[in-house]
Amino acid sequence: MMTTTQWMDVVSNNLANSGTDGYKADTLAFSDFMVKKLYGSGGKGPLLGSLGNGPQGVSNAIDHTVGAIKPTGNPLDCAIRTEKGMFAVQENGQTYYTRNGSFSVNADREIVTSQGLPVLDTTGQKISVPGTERIEIDAQGQVHQGNNIVANIGIFDGEFSKIGNNLWTTGSAKAMENPSLAMASVEGSNVEAVQAMVDLIKIQRSFEMSQKSIQTQDDMTGKLFEILNRR
Repeated sequence: MMTTTQWMDVVSNNLANSGTDGYKADTLAFSDFMVKKLYGSGGKGPLLGSLGNGPQGVSNAIDHTVGAIKPTGNPLDCAIRTEKGMFAVQENGQTYYTRNGSFSVNADREIVTSQGLPVLDTTGQKISVPGTERIEIDAQGQVHQGNNIVANIGIFDGEFSKIGNNLWTTGSAKAMENPSLAMASVEGSNVEAVQAMVDLIKIQRSFEMSQKSIQTQDDMTGKLFEILNRR
């Protein structure tokens, strides 16, 4: 029951973020819990095998599959076509990373994410676009303003870890030299909502079966004590 509850939390969080652009689904790996070794001849003979007492969640992982790329028509939006790479952003003076490429220009004429976080270039600086000329980002991450290239969107690779709010962190970020972007598009979540809902139903049924099994064992134990008390 504890394992199914843990599993349900993971799937529920994935389902809640099925509409979050750039979200990567969490997964949970399982192993047998309290494995018993079985020996022949009353425990003194050869090893016959092993028997587990149910599953337990042992490690979390992340599915980095590229989500569906959705055209938006916004010339500032861009989606990373490969599993590797993330956009660099800044929050409270700290550098973080995200796969959400839904960008716009704020009142200070800086390119920002849909959360209002400044997008950084390949050198880790905010990208300013003063003037009124049309702004767009090409397939290599170059920011065009009119006929000029004013910056290169910072796209980095590394060993990333989730920190929440669709942001990631790493201690070994390295700028990608030849990124491949889908222009005027964003990458959707890689969570399949229908499959996640089916998984939740399966998990709920597994929880209920475990609960009924415990209740049955409790009832049998209670009846056993009643019989013993009669004697």
